[in-house]
Amino acid sequence: MITVRGVELRAGARLLLSDISFTVSPGDRIGLVGRNGAGKTTLITALAGQAGPAAGAVTHAGRVGFLAQDSRAAGQHLTVIDRILSARGLDTALHRLRTTEAEMADAASPAALERAMSAYARAEAAFQAGGGYAAEAEAARVAAGLGLPHRVLSEPVGTLSGGQRRRVELARILFAGQQGVLLLDEPTNHLDADAVAWLRTFLQAHTGGLVVISHDTSLLAAVVNRVFHLDATRATIDIHNTGWDTYLAQRQTDERRRARERTSAERKAATLHAQADRMKARSATAAMAKSMARRADRMLAGLEPARRTERVARIRLPEPAP
Repeated sequence: MITVRGVELRAGARLLLSDISFTVSPGDRIGLVGRNGAGKTTLITALAGQAGPAAGAVTHAGRVGFLAQDSRAAGQHLTVIDRILSARGLDTALHRLRTTEAEMADAASPAALERAMSAYARAEAAFQAGGGYAAEAEAARVAAGLGLPHRVLSEPVGTLSGGQRRRVELARILFAGQQGVLLLDEPTNHLDADAVAWLRTFLQAHTGGLVVISHDTSLLAAVVNRVFHLDATRATIDIHNTGWDTYLAQRQTDERRRARERTSAERKAATLHAQADRMKARSATAAMAKSMARRADRMLAGLEPARRTERVARIRLPEPAP
């Protein structure tokens, strides 16, 4: 559904990711993680086709729905329900249906009424072909699940708060992406606990592809079945084909193994350098000393760069007054 081949991403002159390749297939629910500045938002924007990579290619097959981190619903003049329905083109069919209903009510002659009835039949057929009233009810359920009360569905999008407009856009993307790929950058922003719980259940049942960036680790633990860790030090992606909890355990194990390997290699290289220093003063062993020094240098050069420990803020808030 999305194929990434040999992609390189940059932020200005800074290299974020180099020569990365992977696919997002139906059933993949991928958590995109890494420290701030590693390139998560840049990558998901490239996956959505809204920014081109510096090198390589990103190709799509099927529908892609993208929720940007700072998205606000477009179509400010549309009602909320029409904006959500527009994801499947149903807003136009519904508008035509309402127009022909009004034309039938205002018909001044039998001929005009007959024309209006014919137009209404065509409009209703188009509306039903797109899912009809069942789709309209589905859109309302998605909106309600995300915390948009029924009363706002008939209000213009432009009258809503910023958080509500973002929820409208999320509802539109979820309503559209039944079988496609959902690309969600911090989807729980502006959602309360009930809406987050509803979203978690929705994403668990999604049969298409999913790539999600979220600081809500409970959402990741409940939803994802693959984890892509962006390593800013090495400018690459570590792909873990596991759930969140298993990924965390594997990562800790891998970090301990790398630390042991690095310590062992550095110790051996130091020993070789010390031996070479003792031997290089004698002409009989000078050539051997150079060889040992080169061997130690190659050993160090073959090590992965030391990974920077991610800093975590530890904040304790006072107990609030009743």
